[in-house]
Amino acid sequence: MTDNDGLNLRYMQVHISIESGKNLPGSSWVDSFSKIEFLSLIEKKSDGLLCYASFDFEDDKYLSRSYKELKILEIISKTDKSALAKIKLTGPIPYLFSGNLNCWWVNPTYLTSNGMTLSLRGTKDDFQILKNHFKKLVGNGFSVKIGKETIENPILNELLNKKQKSVLNMAISMGYYNRPRECTQREIAKILDIKQSTVCEHLQLAESKIFNSINV
Repeated sequence: MTDNDGLNLRYMQVHISIESGKNLPGSSWVDSFSKIEFLSLIEKKSDGLLCYASFDFEDDKYLSRSYKELKILEIISKTDKSALAKIKLTGPIPYLFSGNLNCWWVNPTYLTSNGMTLSLRGTKDDFQILKNHFKKLVGNGFSVKIGKETIENPILNELLNKKQKSVLNMAISMGYYNRPRECTQREIAKILDIKQSTVCEHLQLAESKIFNSINV
């Protein structure tokens, strides 16, 4: 058992598609920015969060525009296609993290035209509360996402045996968990030179262990 086990800490990634989050303010930001990555929290405010974020864009004119629930306070550095900025977020999702929940977002947390991916750390009980808040915001329009960061997380990594890690790593690298999927279990099995049923078994066990660890 690790120290994090004793502290009851959990890790998960949540994905909200643009369609599911169409009523959230961030769905309109992607009209101006190809990617916004939320890098570091500066301070919690009663109405939202102050944080550092990076922006990718085709034209820097978008940095000077006004956005609903997003205020660019200061441009720290800038290139032709990207910028690092200090911002204030006041939308419904930042508001969830401005309160007393014992959970917080970590890297990578970002918004693209495919939707928003939040990497989260926190306690099991507060993850359950957070999950209920997400349901109120987008119904069932969010999902727990398995990606490279999931398998590399030390807490979840210890749950899986060698074979499960191997199959899950290959599935992730081949895009099995991308939206839309970029490979099938049969294709994963061919690369690993094992049966498709073995791939299915290892993925189901790995997914079950991961999901049970975060109570989803």
